Amino acid sequence: MVTEQPSPPTRRVVGVLNLLADHPRRRLTLTEIADLLDLSAPTCLRILNELVDAAFATRDDDKTYGLGPALLRIGWSAETGLAALDLVRPHVKALHDDLGLTCILAAVHDASIILLEWIGAHPPGDNRDMVGERFPWRPPIGLVNTIWSDDETVAAWLARPPLVPIPDDRTALDTLVADARRSGYVVERLGDAPATANIVLAGLAGSHLPDAVIRTIMDQLPAADWSEYLTDPAGAATLDIANITAPVYDRRGNQRYIITVLADRAGVPAEDYTDWIGAIRRTATTATQALGGHDPWLRA
Repeated sequence: MVTEQPSPPTRRVVGVLNLLADHPRRRLTLTEIADLLDLSAPTCLRILNELVDAAFATRDDDKTYGLGPALLRIGWSAETGLAALDLVRPHVKALHDDLGLTCILAAVHDASIILLEWIGAHPPGDNRDMVGERFPWRPPIGLVNTIWSDDETVAAWLARPPLVPIPDDRTALDTLVADARRSGYVVERLGDAPATANIVLAGLAGSHLPDAVIRTIMDQLPAADWSEYLTDPAGAATLDIANITAPVYDRRGNQRYIITVLADRAGVPAEDYTDWIGAIRRTATTATQALGGHDPWLRA
């Protein structure tokens, strides 16, 4: 029978690695490491020798220690593999459980927007398994997948062939981008139509209709003007909300994922929508922390 027993030797190795990680720009001597971790010098030296041999640590000629290059491979694997996604999913599930609303996790990959998680109800009459669905990362689809990225990424997205006409004047979009980076969320409002223009576009782009049919329908759609997006309700008594989105960042401060709450409700009272906004912002923050990430737009 396997029982869960503590492993002091393993704990000491982990302690050394964590200590070196806590001082990434400072080299530590054997004596400093042993004193800080309350280890004997011989024990500490044996651990460091093994870590250096495995390239998990480096030793300079002056016998000071720091993190080694092998950790870059492990960090890259954790960041780019399924491990990163698995760190975020529980937070999306907790948000769904808290609000009782459908929650979506999505990311951009190879010029496509990919739905990575869908927790909750599907649109009426749509019984597809939405996980894995891809949509083109072309304006105006993908605004919320882009605006928390750097300016170069925003410009690259805008340079892609649009699905419907977009304004030549960047003033409204630039204001929206700046406001979203400051607030940490975006609300997409419901209009008079049964579905937002972006939902219609995404549904068309992801359908299996002939390209000529899709293009003909898109040609009938209105141009994008970004007016459906909101970053500050300014105390509105009620809001007609299609969805609310917030970003998740990686350790480099890049927009890695988006978390979206699908509301699809008219006349949402201020008490409710402020709770929703607060909940999704907290979730995005904790998911970012789980990835070891940081918000590059956060001001002190």
